Amino acid sequence: MTDPSPATTDATPLPTGVPGVELHPGPYQDVIAALRTGIAALAANAAADTGTAAEPLRRVAVPPVISRRTIERAGYAASFPHLLGTVHGFTGTSREWRELAPLVATGGEWHARQEVTDLVLLPAACYPLYELLAGLDVTDAAPRFSVEAQCFRQEATSEPGRLRSFRMAELVTAGTPAHCTAWRDRHLDLMEAWLTALGLKPTVEVADDPFFGGGRKVFQAAQRAQQLKFELRVPLADGVVQAVASVNLHKDHFGEVFGFTAAGAPGHTSCAAFGLDRIARALLHTHGPRPSDWPADLARALEGGRA
Repeated sequence: MTDPSPATTDATPLPTGVPGVELHPGPYQDVIAALRTGIAALAANAAADTGTAAEPLRRVAVPPVISRRTIERAGYAASFPHLLGTVHGFTGTSREWRELAPLVATGGEWHARQEVTDLVLLPAACYPLYELLAGLDVTDAAPRFSVEAQCFRQEATSEPGRLRSFRMAELVTAGTPAHCTAWRDRHLDLMEAWLTALGLKPTVEVADDPFFGGGRKVFQAAQRAQQLKFELRVPLADGVVQAVASVNLHKDHFGEVFGFTAAGAPGHTSCAAFGLDRIARALLHTHGPRPSDWPADLARALEGGRA
């Protein structure tokens, strides 16, 4: 029996002609599925006591769009307008469309009369969760979520791994400052160990978000000074090192905005984010384009979430 054709076992993403948007063949999808299993195992490993009682993990799948009002309330539109993708639609009459329709064939501005809708493209998987906590007190049982979504960011570059449409998995919790800090630290340790077991040689670095506007340097400096964000960075291509995962403390930002409490004060939140497509690309760069040729111990590490 001959070996399967490389064309059917190669997991390399396929181009679409649009920067930052890829097609993914079956073997690549299999890698993504294994990563999901590994993240689930990591979440189970992290369930060790961190000093605060917690609810059972709630798995949530969310659509690739979200209420524009939610994103505005959360502060994303104000802080990252350069990354946000809005959803527009035609609200005119059939007569008005008859005037515009010929422009489709000629490449004209057939979209000139479209108006913004009540939806935007989802920029991060965790945002729909915070409204679920509105009005709750999370002191006695800190909620824990596992969420995955197809996300969009209007990235300005198309270097390997810097996609505009990508899959993100997140683990999220809410509670007291002590709970969220311990939860963050525990997940950071496990994420570093898992990526190391995958042969990716991660470095952990204090980081900041790409705020926009005149105050961005102040926000970034404050974020770094308080060590609110750590990124795990690995090679994705020759000479290209990117963050494939991060852990974040939001302090009481979402508790204030969405009105949930812990210990008599606005609740704190923390999240651990996994860029599934970036991790997959890092694996292909490190171990080769055919997952069927990868070592057996790597497959075990992929799905076990630990070394």
